[in-house]
Amino acid sequence: MGKGVVLYLGGFILPDKNAAAQRVVGIAKGLRELGFEVVFANGVDGLSPDARCEKQYFGLKTLEYGREPATDYLVTAKTALRTIDFIAPDHVIVYNYPAASLNRIIKHCRKKGIRCIADVTEWSTAASGSVIYRTIKKLDTLYRMKTVHKKTDGVIAVSRYLFDYYRDRVRTVVIPPTVDIKDKKWETSGDKKKAATELVYAGSPSAVKERLDLIVDAVEKAADSADVRVDVLGITEEQFAKIYRRSGPAPASVRFLGRVDHKEAIEAVKKADWSVIIRDNNRVVRAGFPTKLVESISCGTPVIANRFSDVDLYLDESNGVIAEDTDSLPEVIRQCTQKTVSPNRELFDYRNYLEALKTVFEV
Repeated sequence: MGKGVVLYLGGFILPDKNAAAQRVVGIAKGLRELGFEVVFANGVDGLSPDARCEKQYFGLKTLEYGREPATDYLVTAKTALRTIDFIAPDHVIVYNYPAASLNRIIKHCRKKGIRCIADVTEWSTAASGSVIYRTIKKLDTLYRMKTVHKKTDGVIAVSRYLFDYYRDRVRTVVIPPTVDIKDKKWETSGDKKKAATELVYAGSPSAVKERLDLIVDAVEKAADSADVRVDVLGITEEQFAKIYRRSGPAPASVRFLGRVDHKEAIEAVKKADWSVIIRDNNRVVRAGFPTKLVESISCGTPVIANRFSDVDLYLDESNGVIAEDTDSLPEVIRQCTQKTVSPNRELFDYRNYLEALKTVFEV
């Protein structure tokens, strides 16, 4: 007999169109392994507001409907509440939901005897937009993080920082982004023999947390005495210049490839000798955890990173190198051109976190 139905709500774009999708699929596969039936539900473009379309992704049922108006998603939760009543689940997981709507969802679930779990992967900030937008975003975030999440029946935290914040107020567990290592897309040939050492950065950087500018500068300096280059996937050279306020052409050791689909990005990471992730260690970064690190290790590609978030809980000499400060990054890159490291690709397999999931769902 199954253990009940879990409805997953949030702004993920299945099957693999954003990092949120990678996150929720890993959690859902774990729940399925534990005997739960998981149903995804989220709004998509191209459908009428009242349309419902059932699909299957990774063998998991997905209910797609026309994307709700902003006030619905942000404040009233009208569509979410209607979906809860339609599915009649035993548990609801809300992924990084806006505060006012999440509060309504929690109250609705409580009336219906449904357990409501928050999947929390960020402590966001509004770095751009009007003063009004930034103020509303800040207030929403503070209300959600400091008050509303604590009303749920459990929190799935992506980082130790969030775990420590919620553990004394609500049943909380730490689960980083995970993958299904048996999925064909993670298969590797293991052949990376090339004349030059190839690094890769794959993502959509923002000046709030990603220091792609430091990566570019470090590779340029390292290339003075080592045969090394970096491929940047996710943005163009023009976008890089705008984000980091740069002028002049990029160094010859840096190649910007622009936005690519997820499958192409994964293949590029597989072929690289190292991936590079450098971030500022602010609250936004400490609360989250980089999906790109998880994907790199799962591809068998070691990681060069600085010390932020929970990086040092997962990276060691077997799968990466941690630069103690960004000034040392060029020398770290030069040293990595002389190293061969073969990570344990199963480190972030969702099966390793089944016991942790149990502590939130099997009460």
